[in-house]
Amino acid sequence: MRYENLKSFQKHLSSAAPHNLCRQYLVAIADDFERTQAIDQILSYFNTPPTRLSADKNSLLDCIDAMQSMSLLGETIAVIDEVEKFSKKELQTFTDHLAGSAGFVFIGVRSKQANLFATVEKEGVVLDLLGEKPWDKEKRLAASLSDRAKNAGKHLNPDVPNLLLERLGPEPALLESEIDKLICYVGERPVISREDVLSISPLSKESTLWQQAEEVVWEGGEFSLVDATGFHGLVPALRSQLHIGLCLATLIEEKRPSEEWGQYLPKLWPKTLEKRSSQAARLGSAYFRKGLDKLFEIELLSRSNSTQYAALLELFRSYVR
Repeated sequence: MRYENLKSFQKHLSSAAPHNLCRQYLVAIADDFERTQAIDQILSYFNTPPTRLSADKNSLLDCIDAMQSMSLLGETIAVIDEVEKFSKKELQTFTDHLAGSAGFVFIGVRSKQANLFATVEKEGVVLDLLGEKPWDKEKRLAASLSDRAKNAGKHLNPDVPNLLLERLGPEPALLESEIDKLICYVGERPVISREDVLSISPLSKESTLWQQAEEVVWEGGEFSLVDATGFHGLVPALRSQLHIGLCLATLIEEKRPSEEWGQYLPKLWPKTLEKRSSQAARLGSAYFRKGLDKLFEIELLSRSNSTQYAALLELFRSYVR
């Protein structure tokens, strides 16, 4: 059985526990923090301490021994993470030995492993969030923030989860830490508001650079003064926005049906796609092509011993406006 939704997977665990849990679980999540959390949710239904290993730190033989060893204290539970770190041959050997496991085996991976997925799916359960759309992940993270606050007796105003995501990005560990900090900050107050977030929650540098790139490309905004690190972080953010604009403007100029746009820009949130399409139609493909050309020019200049990063960015802005 395979789940591609965390809530459905959690419902499976609660309904199957304690006597009908599967012997094998595979958790496929790219983010280390979230993958560990999901495995720990499975472990919470067991009393026996697990043996934890990682393909990055332990040998294939150690992992197979952990799966096949019997325990005098109860059921054997082996947690083996980062299995994608095995070589192709090692991974096949590991997969072949799953059938001979003595107890429960919980496996963690960061990427698709077709044979392993198919093997576990036959006898156990796969949680696969690798194909989760960015906007679905953001909705899930926003809901988890509200749930965490509710469990602490607090209510989040409706705009708080999205504001946290805007300021910190879709980083589960960082968001969880920040909501805990906000819960402490408000003290006895039952509600966490936008003003609380603006008071104590930082704006990540990556989010700041991304927002600057959006404002300059789409809104004609200005750059803040940046150093070398900021400049080299802004260049890929600007390039990404210009590529999005060029793609959309071209689709519009070629009169492609709007229902097809999403397949060319699968990582763009539908609401953002709608907003950007009207802007792209107004600006036109020539604007974005010119922007890409000028961005390439200032990037070359920055590699030719020019350290006037603010001037280079203003030069780019003057070119495209």
